[in-house]
Amino acid sequence: MFPVGQMVYHRTGKHSGKVLECDGDTVYLMQANGVEIEFPSGELTATPPPEKSRLAPASDNLSRVLTLDDITQEHRKVLAIIPQRTLQSVASLYERRPKSGRFSALDVAQKLNFIAEVTAVPYRTMKQFSDRPGDLGLMMARGLSISSGSAT
Repeated sequence: MFPVGQMVYHRTGKHSGKVLECDGDTVYLMQANGVEIEFPSGELTATPPPEKSRLAPASDNLSRVLTLDDITQEHRKVLAIIPQRTLQSVASLYERRPKSGRFSALDVAQKLNFIAEVTAVPYRTMKQFSDRPGDLGLMMARGLSISSGSAT
């Protein structure tokens, strides 16, 4: 297992963070943006992935981009529980991008993908915290504060 404080990397190269705690096979990490995430220990390594794998698209289902064909009623339910203030902030960030159009015109997959991008909270985590919208809102607010700061 990994010692507390050690920097570890997800095998896809998409996530990294310092170990907060290990509980059985689960490792809890703190990402650089302050968001806590967890992974099975077998998906983590202490060796940084090569630069190439960080740039390559993820081929696993943990961090892949949603498409309209993926969307189920469950996805719609998760989108509906995202706090209104978070959605307003996300929409504002989206609409400030050149040639982006209106956030409201996006389909469910596009909205969830953009929300995940700017909040650093993947859909899988959104679903996991869908019964705790307050906690989800706090996680998303951390990522939004970073995105908002870099967008200005």
